[in-house]
Amino acid sequence: MANTTTSNGIVPTENPIILDLTSTYGSLLVGSWLACAMWGVSSLQVFIYYMNSGNIDPRFLRILVHSGTVFDTTNGILILKGQWSVLIHQYGRIEGLEEAPPEIMHHIWVETIVIVIVQLYFIRRIYIFSKHTFRSKTQKYITVAFIVIMIMLSSWQLVVVIVYLINVYGKPLKVVSTPLIVGFNISYMSVSVAVDVAVSLSMIFLLTRTGMPTIPKTKRVVYRLIAVIVLSGALTAVTATVALVLVKFYPNALYYTIVEYSLCSLYFSTLLANLNARAYIQSPDGMLTISAFSAAHRGRDNDTLALGSLTHPRNGVSGISETTVGGIQVERDIKTDNPEVFPPLKECVHV
Repeated sequence: MANTTTSNGIVPTENPIILDLTSTYGSLLVGSWLACAMWGVSSLQVFIYYMNSGNIDPRFLRILVHSGTVFDTTNGILILKGQWSVLIHQYGRIEGLEEAPPEIMHHIWVETIVIVIVQLYFIRRIYIFSKHTFRSKTQKYITVAFIVIMIMLSSWQLVVVIVYLINVYGKPLKVVSTPLIVGFNISYMSVSVAVDVAVSLSMIFLLTRTGMPTIPKTKRVVYRLIAVIVLSGALTAVTATVALVLVKFYPNALYYTIVEYSLCSLYFSTLLANLNARAYIQSPDGMLTISAFSAAHRGRDNDTLALGSLTHPRNGVSGISETTVGGIQVERDIKTDNPEVFPPLKECVHV
């Protein structure tokens, strides 16, 4: 080891203690990079949302997006602040490597709040879909029971986090690797995966239970909606599954944080992606579309694209009519079903 001679004596130029932090702060650092990248994605989604729908959506939805933005940004700050002391401010302090940063502990409950809110939003959307799809009392009771179970599973994540923090907060970092805490982690992530998969499958079932529509335009809407549902649900489910596998096979390391840190922004992005995709789902290819989600046609409570029975409407008529106004062909999808379920009028202008 090289030495430097000063007036006060010999000062080593290299730290005599070499540590491998790959399984701890190395994983936290990589996870924070990915979390920042996902925060950028969610921020872009927020910008797109306010550009397209921020001034016409119901107040409930605007508050939801605004609150999600605050929580998502707070989560990113906590993740970065939790590593600042050890890796920057007090770099080289060995004792700091054994401590569980309080900011990381706070990140856990902030992230969980966002995840549960997003899951409850999609569960609510299942209720809206099913309310206008199922007619018999038996079907409605089964649906209500299913939704209650889903709400309980999603809320279970909050219970797990509270117990987790009681057992971890203010204690050494090695406590995270104890069997009890690893079990909490596995339970938490298993529930996240189960809820995401169940929500996606339920939505697809409700959309296709009567068969695919025969009207080309309506079929295109259903296909696009299914694609958005599958992609958004798959992203969160796969990410949570990867974190679950890493916790299971590497219980004494923090490798799972590489993907777990991104879950907050990822869930928030799936919510925003579903909101921003409404215009895409309705827009026909190669035509100038007057969106059915415009302020003129959107009901106060119509904050989701909810489809009723697309092939065999029971309480209304669905079809396509074409008229010519001033030399411009106007094609209309007319559906006299409940306007809260589906916008009653869509105009496509062929120039």
